[in-house]
Amino acid sequence: MLRLTFIDTESAWDEYLHEDYRAIDPKGVAKLERQGRKRHNQACKRIFAAAALDIVIGDDRTMAIEGLSAWTEREHGDEQAIVEGLLDHIRFRPDHRVVTYGGLAAELPLLTLAAMQYGLLLPDQLRANKRIRHGEMRPHMDLALELKGQGRDWAHLSEIGLRMGLPRDLFTGKTEVDLPQTSQDWIEMRRHVSCDVVLTAMVTLAWLRVQGRIGIDMPSALYQLADWFLRRIGDESPMTPPLANLRIQMAEQIARDFDRAA
Repeated sequence: MLRLTFIDTESAWDEYLHEDYRAIDPKGVAKLERQGRKRHNQACKRIFAAAALDIVIGDDRTMAIEGLSAWTEREHGDEQAIVEGLLDHIRFRPDHRVVTYGGLAAELPLLTLAAMQYGLLLPDQLRANKRIRHGEMRPHMDLALELKGQGRDWAHLSEIGLRMGLPRDLFTGKTEVDLPQTSQDWIEMRRHVSCDVVLTAMVTLAWLRVQGRIGIDMPSALYQLADWFLRRIGDESPMTPPLANLRIQMAEQIARDFDRAA
């Protein structure tokens, strides 16, 4: 049995931290600004939304979706509450492997910085230098790094999803995420970060299958994830039409596979 928790965060620049950094290095910042660029360092970012999706893959090739949790600044108040909620979610599931896409470069540094600031403890899965046995899945797996391997080029999650045949509209706007300003914006942000972990799960399950780590049927898994998430977000989200199309595509694929097997 394989227990997985897929996580994702959204963050924005903290202009107050940026101005403090600007005061420390005014010449370097001024040089960049004369060139029309604005320098931001990773430590100047703050997390304003996060999500976690829990899935269990059984030894009998079944998949169970245990649930999806999301935290936003609008609901929980501030970065500390969001990060604490996400870290506790992972900590309370010690037998789950954590999966991110690009998390070693994005999520993990920001979560670590927040934990340092607020006096929080990282769960075991996210701590540095965790030893594993040969052939075991890491407590925290960054799928982007696994796909890169020994190559030089990185692939975006959207590129992998498109190669798998997932609808293009599922990835629209994924690279342009702004801090929400209205109540409706926050609702859409919650859906956005939640959709990100679902998409990460879809791609990860396909990778785990080709690696021989799981034996689930991928069209059935994609159908189950799309159908489950559709029922969760309702009909008013921009993600509803592409998810519905994916569900139809997978249902047709399952029917074709059944006919061939018969």
